[in-house]
Amino acid sequence: MMSKMDEIFKRVLNDKDIFWIKKDIFNEAEWNELKKAKNNHSDFTKIVDSKIKSLENEMSNISYRNKKDIEEAIKLCNGLKSAVKDKYNFLCQMLDVLKSFGVVQPNLPNMDDYGKVIERYRITIIEQFFLEKIQKENKHRKKALKKVLEYVKELYSANLSPLEIAYFVRKLDSLTVFWEV
Repeated sequence: MMSKMDEIFKRVLNDKDIFWIKKDIFNEAEWNELKKAKNNHSDFTKIVDSKIKSLENEMSNISYRNKKDIEEAIKLCNGLKSAVKDKYNFLCQMLDVLKSFGVVQPNLPNMDDYGKVIERYRITIIEQFFLEKIQKENKHRKKALKKVLEYVKELYSANLSPLEIAYFVRKLDSLTVFWEV
């Protein structure tokens, strides 16, 4: 059985309001195909190589601004290929936790202050802090912060330690490294 923190971690990583996918590399169906091929290195590599080829073809037909995202996508694909040999356990964790794979960008501000408030105050103060900060943010960050607040409430209702919750919230904006292999 999965702990509440692990469950929330998985939901946060797959929440497109929190982690916006700038460039979709493997949609859910393709990602599931990779999951099935993880134990067969040659099949896994063929799938990733095929994706790299399609990304390279796509790059020749688009503007400069989008080329950076495709270059990053190709870099991530190459990381997946090397992970099947060098970082297999991490790759398996990625395949299990993520529903799809792409170049992501967090829609969150720096979360240190949120973590400090969670460490020091009760949930009513935390809610008020979040709500005040949400009012000052742009549309995408508002959505993301509202979702984070809901996850925080859920963790509190599961009786997790405020220190654990604070640490988790502080690290949210840095979770983009989870997509980097």
